[in-house]
Amino acid sequence: MNWKKNLTLLFLFFVIGMATFGQYLNLEYRTVIASTQKGEALFTREILEEYGTQIIAHLNDNDVEMAIVSRSGQPRKKLPEGISFTHSAFWLRNGEGYDVYNLYHGEDNRLISSLVTDTAADFLRLTRESDVGVLLPKPDVQIALTTHIKSVNYGRVHQVNYSLISNPLDTRFQNCNEFMLDVLAAFAWGEYDANAIKKRLAKDFRPTEIKAGFIRRHVAPFVDERLVMADHGQQIYTTTRLDLQEFLESQNMLDKAYVLTLNSTTN
Repeated sequence: MNWKKNLTLLFLFFVIGMATFGQYLNLEYRTVIASTQKGEALFTREILEEYGTQIIAHLNDNDVEMAIVSRSGQPRKKLPEGISFTHSAFWLRNGEGYDVYNLYHGEDNRLISSLVTDTAADFLRLTRESDVGVLLPKPDVQIALTTHIKSVNYGRVHQVNYSLISNPLDTRFQNCNEFMLDVLAAFAWGEYDANAIKKRLAKDFRPTEIKAGFIRRHVAPFVDERLVMADHGQQIYTTTRLDLQEFLESQNMLDKAYVLTLNSTTN
């Protein structure tokens, strides 16, 4: 009867292995922080306020009317190759400060997003790195984009159905970076029909491809519902900060692109 004992042991090892692997996936994916306000902050509020003040001072010193700023909601070593930041937003000057215009997914329902305006420190609350990516449009574009974002046209390209890795060439889902790409495209082309925007992007724009094996593609979506695959074919494409930079360059709207290191005096 040793075969029964061996079979039982094999089954137990299988169950334990699957439970352990499931726990790994849960930690690996459900804690991914991208387009959200909620989660555990890595840095203290004092440091976040200090970081926010540094960015605001930097933008003011350079007389920036509006900028695109990106943060990393994951330690960079955990991000896919070619991706350095996970969440981006428009920063619009408001007196001596800046209002931050975001797309965030919900918490009770993480597959629905909304447009939220918050502060520099709130934008940075879930950052896992002490730097931000900065894209500065040309000065005249900054002024025109500010007017555009403050108008009703800003929300016309918002798709409320959220996906963590939405395909920017498909209309069915959207994340923060894809929303910003659509805003920039609508502004540049004077076009607000989603299908028309995607059709034109498909001709002139190549998004970032994410390499994903069987586990990440077919198993991870069961662990994290935000990993929607319905809008992807054989390849997985998404929008990154670098894609936003390349689009601005293609439309002759970009002035500068760089990474700003943040320093804290707090121990």
